[in-house]
Amino acid sequence: LLTPTRLDPAPAPGAVAAQDLRGKRFVLVGDGTPVAQALVTRLTVLGAIASRIGDDLEGHQGAVDGLIHVGALADHGEPVLPGAFPLFQAALRRSPRWLLAAHHAKDTSGLAGFFRTVAREYPDTVARSVEVDPSRGAAEQAEVIVEELLAPDREPVVLRTDRTRRGIAPRELSLGLLATSGAGPAGTGVAEATVLGLGPDSVVVLAGGGRGITARFAVALAAASRCRIELLGRTELPDLPDEFSDARDKAALRAALIARGGLKPAEIERTVGRILAQREISSTLAEIHDAGGQAGYRAVDLRDAEAVQQAVKETYTTYGRIDGVVHAAGVIEDKLLAEKDPDSFRRVYGTKVDGARTLLAALHRLPQLPRFTVLFGSISAVFGNRGQIDYAAANDALARIGRRWQDATGTRALTVHWGPWAPTGAHDGMVGPELGREYARRGIELIDPEEGVLALLRELAWGDSGTDEVVYTASGW
Repeated sequence: LLTPTRLDPAPAPGAVAAQDLRGKRFVLVGDGTPVAQALVTRLTVLGAIASRIGDDLEGHQGAVDGLIHVGALADHGEPVLPGAFPLFQAALRRSPRWLLAAHHAKDTSGLAGFFRTVAREYPDTVARSVEVDPSRGAAEQAEVIVEELLAPDREPVVLRTDRTRRGIAPRELSLGLLATSGAGPAGTGVAEATVLGLGPDSVVVLAGGGRGITARFAVALAAASRCRIELLGRTELPDLPDEFSDARDKAALRAALIARGGLKPAEIERTVGRILAQREISSTLAEIHDAGGQAGYRAVDLRDAEAVQQAVKETYTTYGRIDGVVHAAGVIEDKLLAEKDPDSFRRVYGTKVDGARTLLAALHRLPQLPRFTVLFGSISAVFGNRGQIDYAAANDALARIGRRWQDATGTRALTVHWGPWAPTGAHDGMVGPELGREYARRGIELIDPEEGVLALLRELAWGDSGTDEVVYTASGW
């Protein structure tokens, strides 16, 4: 579980402590917010040089010792990410000593995951996300932010929503006797499915294309409950038989396409990827049927609100129910922040975050809400990960969106931040040979796929219904 932990108090910005700020140049983003003006006033009194800017640094000449983003503190402030990514990237190119973003609890940008990754990639910069109390006045919130500039630790995520200073850390917790003895850990998931009320008449929607760990969970759920699984994914399934059925792997497919001719190298790679994806989805559908369940598949881009609404509505109309939903869609395009293209950031971020928002919006229009909603997150959101600034931010945002859904609807919403899963040949997911070797070098163990899917069923069945965010991993990070 992720729980608040007490941190050492930050020093008050008195004469001695504030010497560190004297003469330093700060730029503030969030023009028009009372906190921004209060910060300019307070920093100026302490001897710093503070100015407010718009959404970019293009017009700001000279050194930048610190950038403070307070746009999320506006009464109707938009989420900071993904829009502010180019600004943060430009600021970090100037090697600032401080990079801070302040926000309230309502913000769903994923700033915690973002700043945890910034802290890993820029160890010489104090990178910090600060959650402040909106009930305090602008001057008080500004004072808290100045205190965080002076705090000697490098904690990337700080909560200042009461009179204490807290961070967030994972804490191992058992699910209790039901999950570790008797019927619970039998290894089939049948007991868990029964507790969840899932049976042959139940319908569960899985958004994520029917590949990777989504596919593994779909098959395990079908075996445990004999329910209907409706898969949503971007890949279009072909109407015609596979013309390259004898080419069973990537190398053989590539060779077959080259031999046929007519495609450029980039087109060959895209075609290989598409055919392999189609085959995996078809295999997943067959495995669900073989496990005793029923299965359907719809090609839907989760970022297309109208298409998602139509898919959810038609599923509910056809079967008269949707008992559970799993949002597992995601893409990775790993690059260090300095090398990250903003369009790539938006693409990775949007697949997770916009997909979740459109899916939940569609569910909210149903006559009856699903009993549970599961969001597949990532351990990168909890600890940060070099090269995954977009993925870490997106999965942290996912957890915040899930929490708001649970609070608003009273139904179970659980974000599971997975560690890496072991590849086993079928439904390998995102851990290929190269990444697997890197994890081995770092001493990071991989989740056994069979144990992973059962762990999720156990969490849903035996876990505290008020818990909205958990971490599952085979080792430390």
